[in-house]
Amino acid sequence: MESRRAQGDQYEVVVAKKFVVLSLLLSVILAFLVGRTARVMILADHRSEGRFHSIAGASPLQMPLSTIAVLPDPVLKPGKTAPPTQYMSKTFDTTMSASTQSRWIVTEDGKQQCTNNLGQNDECAAPLTKISLDLNASHGKGTSFSDPERCNNEVNGNEDEREHLPVGQHLLMDIENVDNDFLNSEQRLATAMLELVDRCGLTLLSYHCHKLKPKGVSCAGVLLESHVSFHTWPAQGVITLDLFTCGPNSLLPLVPTVEKLFAVPPVKGVTQPKVVWAHKIRGFDDESKEDIALISDMQYFPVGRMTDFKMEIISENTKFQRVDIYDVILAPFQNLNDYRKAQSTDGSYHSNHPELFEPDRFLYLDGVLQSRRSGDAAYHETLVHPAMFAHANPKRVAIIGGGEGATLREVLKHKTVEKAVMIEIDEILVNVSRQYLPSWSDCSMLDGSASSCFDDARVQTHYIDAFQWFIDTFPSGMKPKEDPFDIIIMDALDPQVQKDFVNALYDGSAFLHSLPNALADGGIFVAQVGAGGAINDPAEHLTLNLNRIKFIESLVSLGFPSIRDFTDGGHSGFEASWQIIAAFKDVNTKADWLANPALVDLKIYSRSLPTIDGTTPFQYFDGPLMQTFHHPSKQSEVHFCKGNPTIKDCIQGHGFDPERENLRLSDTLEVRQSTLGERAGRGVFAKVDIPQSAYIGLDKLIPIIHGSTQTFDLMGKWCNQIPWICDYFWGEELEYYTFGYGHIFSYNGLEEVFVDSTFHCFINHACTAANNVGHNLTVSESNADPKVMHTEIVEYYYGRHSVYNPAADRQVHFYSSAFPLRNIRAGEELFDNYIAMSGRSLVYWNESVTELKAQCNGVDVGIVREYDTREEHRKQNP
Repeated sequence: MESRRAQGDQYEVVVAKKFVVLSLLLSVILAFLVGRTARVMILADHRSEGRFHSIAGASPLQMPLSTIAVLPDPVLKPGKTAPPTQYMSKTFDTTMSASTQSRWIVTEDGKQQCTNNLGQNDECAAPLTKISLDLNASHGKGTSFSDPERCNNEVNGNEDEREHLPVGQHLLMDIENVDNDFLNSEQRLATAMLELVDRCGLTLLSYHCHKLKPKGVSCAGVLLESHVSFHTWPAQGVITLDLFTCGPNSLLPLVPTVEKLFAVPPVKGVTQPKVVWAHKIRGFDDESKEDIALISDMQYFPVGRMTDFKMEIISENTKFQRVDIYDVILAPFQNLNDYRKAQSTDGSYHSNHPELFEPDRFLYLDGVLQSRRSGDAAYHETLVHPAMFAHANPKRVAIIGGGEGATLREVLKHKTVEKAVMIEIDEILVNVSRQYLPSWSDCSMLDGSASSCFDDARVQTHYIDAFQWFIDTFPSGMKPKEDPFDIIIMDALDPQVQKDFVNALYDGSAFLHSLPNALADGGIFVAQVGAGGAINDPAEHLTLNLNRIKFIESLVSLGFPSIRDFTDGGHSGFEASWQIIAAFKDVNTKADWLANPALVDLKIYSRSLPTIDGTTPFQYFDGPLMQTFHHPSKQSEVHFCKGNPTIKDCIQGHGFDPERENLRLSDTLEVRQSTLGERAGRGVFAKVDIPQSAYIGLDKLIPIIHGSTQTFDLMGKWCNQIPWICDYFWGEELEYYTFGYGHIFSYNGLEEVFVDSTFHCFINHACTAANNVGHNLTVSESNADPKVMHTEIVEYYYGRHSVYNPAADRQVHFYSSAFPLRNIRAGEELFDNYIAMSGRSLVYWNESVTELKAQCNGVDVGIVREYDTREEHRKQNP
């Protein structure tokens, strides 16, 4: 280096390159030596002095290392190979900690790296223990944080080498009333944590614990598969723990193990530990889509929810499915204190009625909720009895599925039943249900039955594939191999389950084609079809309910003339109202389905098997409940119309338009002699111009006179079989009034009659021109064959579109006389089309056509009956 004087007072310094290089090199070497010396001195200070807080109030620097409770080391299980990892940690302000400790596994590679960094010393010869309150970062080479690509789990010593996706299980547990000393002992807690990890076949790479002031311990461990941690509050006797793993093994079996290791009861005191836990499925895994039912049912509740009490009763894998049964106390409807009081013998109301406070019991098959004790009766009575009491005399009943026995129990309550055949593929499920769900198949209350419904003399069980059994026993288009059934109940396979064989079953399968052959005349097929949708849901063909639509369409194609759907009203304890369908082989069965409550109660009284104590065998079912099944739910109507927006019932709706003018009857119509002649009697005329856009006295027309199918049947029987009853009590006037002024319809099965309660009833039939009010029908009777006209009418009102039509089933358009079909001028007579008011029966049709033609030709004819009884009518109109 040299300096040179330049011009003026300026100087120029020249530095040699060698000088610059040597200066930099010496600086680096000096910095390395200072840092190395400081590191060794600091570690030596920690080993010799130990910096931690005492539990007796002494200064941390005054306590020797020998007084620290050294925590156990994590140990790599035999056969396991730890992935290459690097331990990194940073400790922040730990003034609230009494001590901190970290423990980790050190492999041979880790020891070599440690030796390279620290030289030959004791720290590299054994697993390291770090005890510090440093605010500085500490780094050490070892094996700790796991490589996500090596997230595997051990099963009986074998590693699962499958590709691990970003999905895992999370077990959360809260425990109270735990021993105070246990919760404040780092060593006991860490030992319990290591034992838990070992029992579940996981690998703990490292863990870090803080003992807090004045009491409490917090530990977090890094697993090869994910992590484990816990926090304690000794003064309150509480510990919270969570375990997350991406391994394939379920964490649910670990719940009892965690309870045994961490729910340590207090040395003094009678209160036992209370455990609340939840198991969550977390992450993203496209391959688990077929397990959506598992995640939404059993995982949603009870497994995935923190509840005061839940207990796994049994979890068993059969050849066909996994069976899980849980007991759960569900807040806010139940609470643990009431349950504990009910278990006492203190003479309280709780102890005298323990059955009212017991936990609810849930049955899951492959994670899908099948039944629960609190909803068992509501669901199975709804599934079974509407069809059983709608049938005239059900003797032979088949049950598809129903392995828990509750469907069978309800069927056996009917004294008409001579044989009940249950076809269930899973015999183990039946045995598990008999042991753990005994009330589901309890028939001990029925006089003449058995203690278990499965042992009733009327029962025949087949442990085979029910669908194949029907295909083989009742082949489509061939002679059945057994007598057909009056009732078939399918309580299996929710259509929402996304499996190929489920999709095939509900879409025109061979099993469905066997049903018409398997049902006797007048038979009914009943099936649960899963959760009902919400009104705001999209059309069902875009949802998981697509199979339900295909199922119903298949039944329509098979020739069932009428299909009804109804729900349990949400009383079965499922997440949503449960939907059920009933398909009738005979359309006339609808009349008994819609019977009034008193008639249903009479059937219950006369057809139910007596009970030993003389009470009713039904907890819920009665006539008023049956009345709630007369019409489909509003949701069903809305979804049907979303999928069928062009059907007239969906377009017209219920026919009430609040914006449409309703003309006052007395100002609009008058009654005088009909223009059809004297023999036509009175007619109804417009006093003012009536626009097509208005109603005509709708408010007065709605309170209609209605004769149900049973009332109509009774009138016909009495007046034809016992004429003096009509003559003495009613005379012929009532019958003449009913048939002369009434509208006869057969939409609900057999004939029923509606009579307008206003002078709408005097509106005559349009003989020479199209009608201007009422039924908008284009069929004309002038030169047509009556049978051809009848066929057209039946198809128009009762054709395929009406077989399953929740919109029509919820609507009653008996007020058609209030609807103008065109503009009507003042003075013009109002005419309807009576051809549309004669019902489905060809007998009534012929009578009506004869009377209408006679009336239009000016001939006075009386009402002529071509049959003596409704039974004869049924024979003439199969």
